[in-house]
Amino acid sequence: MKVTPQRDGKFVLEPLTPKKTLSPPITQPSKQEAKDDRVSSVPPKYNTFEPWNFSELILSRANAYKHAPYARGASLANSSATDCSGFVQFIYHGFKIDLPRSSAEQAQVGKVVTRQMDFSKLLPGDLLFFRRGGPVGHAGIYLGEGKMIHASNHRYGVVVTDLRQPYYEGTFEVAKRVFEVKYPR
Repeated sequence: MKVTPQRDGKFVLEPLTPKKTLSPPITQPSKQEAKDDRVSSVPPKYNTFEPWNFSELILSRANAYKHAPYARGASLANSSATDCSGFVQFIYHGFKIDLPRSSAEQAQVGKVVTRQMDFSKLLPGDLLFFRRGGPVGHAGIYLGEGKMIHASNHRYGVVVTDLRQPYYEGTFEVAKRVFEVKYPR
């Protein structure tokens, strides 16, 4: 995938290879067909491709690491275990989006979506940040439908969590959007 950063902080994403062909491949008429007067001249068809759904790619990559063990200070980039910010950083780095290492630093990047737990404003792939006894100390990736995937703790590792729990509602700090897909027309 070609990721082109824009001056406004957004990215243009273009697939390097087609995801799925929507029209049949272009074929040349046989010599017999070319000689046949009944064969009409049809303008060539061009292959068109579905746009990539970048949010789905992020979520698919994140879900592939579900149940990875938790280790404070670890990242899947160089370990089989991870902490919350290492998980977020690793998932986005796979798409050439470089984020800082700590959750507090990650919370400073991107566009503010909401400072209240408002699912109607969130999109899959948004980053969610939580306070743990002070400043931001936990990060996760919004999956949609009120759920996030995150490296929870030593007991559970990387899990999907329902955000409607009082703990997450009470510690929620901010949701950030670090990418916005604009498909060229």
